[in-house]
Amino acid sequence: MTDEFVPASPAIQEQLQRGAAIHVTAVLARDAFALAERVAPRPDSRDVPASDWARHHAALALAAHGVAREAVAGLPPNPGKGSRPDLGYLTALAVSSTAAAAALLGDPAEISKLLWELTPEAGNLNGEDVDWLADNLDGLGVNPADLYRWFDAADFNSPSAAVTA
Repeated sequence: MTDEFVPASPAIQEQLQRGAAIHVTAVLARDAFALAERVAPRPDSRDVPASDWARHHAALALAAHGVAREAVAGLPPNPGKGSRPDLGYLTALAVSSTAAAAALLGDPAEISKLLWELTPEAGNLNGEDVDWLADNLDGLGVNPADLYRWFDAADFNSPSAAVTA
């Protein structure tokens, strides 16, 4: 006999597993967003260069993309509508923060074109938005590898907070 509690109902087992996965994602998100805030803090005022706000939004976006990538790695194909509301939140945060960074960094005459290019409808199916964020963060002094574990810190010009901390 085992001391481990196992619910008799498969539906209850599924709910418990889903809840555990959402909790793990929440912990990952909390840590990732805290790191994003540390390497690219939210400006204290509106009276700072737009690049300060862009750095902050781009860091949040890249952190959200990283947590979402971690979270979907363990999903089965077609997991079921509404089974992971946390992924919707991460996607919304990644997209909105990417849009904010694009609006702050882009040429005002070209922003709508840039935003379109960063959507799946325009062909962004292979992480072009993540690459765009990484390039801009590196240009703004943040090493993207600090926020997205699939990057190598040595591939960027900006010093890594992990190395300098």
